[in-house]
Amino acid sequence: MAGTFKEIRRKIWIILNILVALWVLLGVLCLRVPPYEFWPAGFVAFSLPGALVLNLLFLIYWSLKRSWYVVLPLAVLALGWGYYGRLVSFHWEQDPPQGAKTLQVLSYNVHIFNAYEKIVKGVPQVSEEMVDWVATHPADVFCLQEFYSRVNSTEFNNFNRIGKRYNRHVYASTYQGDRIKADLGIAIFSKYPIIRGNTIRFPNTPERSANRAAWVDVNVEGDTVRIYAVHLQSMSIKAEDIENTYSAIGDEASFKKEGRNLARRLRMGFKARAMQVQQLLEHVDTSPYPVIVTGDFNDIPFSYTYSQLAKELKNSFEEAGTGVGATYNGPLPFLRIDNQFYSEGLEAYDFKTHSEMSLSDHYPISATYVIKPKREE
Repeated sequence: MAGTFKEIRRKIWIILNILVALWVLLGVLCLRVPPYEFWPAGFVAFSLPGALVLNLLFLIYWSLKRSWYVVLPLAVLALGWGYYGRLVSFHWEQDPPQGAKTLQVLSYNVHIFNAYEKIVKGVPQVSEEMVDWVATHPADVFCLQEFYSRVNSTEFNNFNRIGKRYNRHVYASTYQGDRIKADLGIAIFSKYPIIRGNTIRFPNTPERSANRAAWVDVNVEGDTVRIYAVHLQSMSIKAEDIENTYSAIGDEASFKKEGRNLARRLRMGFKARAMQVQQLLEHVDTSPYPVIVTGDFNDIPFSYTYSQLAKELKNSFEEAGTGVGATYNGPLPFLRIDNQFYSEGLEAYDFKTHSEMSLSDHYPISATYVIKPKREE
């Protein structure tokens, strides 16, 4: 009898392992499906990290059992190794080669520097520490999303505090967003001269919207690099929405209502960002220079948006980062929604997520790039 139960249990584990393997396969396939064509693919892809973690657990289980069934999770691990690299990265810190021409880029969703106390409860209305942290960071180029500046304010004249005071060049893609005519949007500050710049506006996005992209061509000691600062469609999910969903567990009607609300917002975001990234990549493809695409993408590495970027460009965290690289400073842990991607002609070193600066709902990220010498024709 004991042997029968053992055999049944073994078959159940095998079936579950096969289902997880199929889940991984389906998730990977869904990464290639535009959510604006088939929106459920976005949710399946979103669940892929869970399948990858379960596959690792099966690998450990069969290894401890010394069973040949370990071949199945091992095969999934081998075939999906690149996707595990999106979950976690391990790199020894390396300095760029001596004498190499480098460019350090900081990207940060500054959450309008917490200028409105009502947006972040418990944070002072004037977050000078945050502004000063950005202004004194040693990066050569700053790409700031949800940037905020007010000319008639000592505390928030950030074009002056971050730019003019330190002799930085600036390109801003902003709109006036309140009664006191503050500038909101994207700002790119550069130690090096900005040759040109422009804005990419996404379809079906209001002109007075923070969701946009800006680009600049920067002259780095004779070499030109095109840098994009991107803020794709926000999820529009507040901490209260997540907390309400958690608290509704046990109340079936309330949980369904809150769950549907979250699902609707996720669905709309998947579709919008999928279209926006296509427009962004079309512009990137026209660049005659090496490119760095950085910003707040509002999508995890297991999304159509990320996968489309990863097809064309390398990801700095995957190439030079360490750990899980979580950039979202909110109730959902381990989310990496801010990224830096780069093209041929560049090489990433020393990628960092600056969790020490926690005054925004995002953590800043930075990477140092080596600009490779041009090949002679």
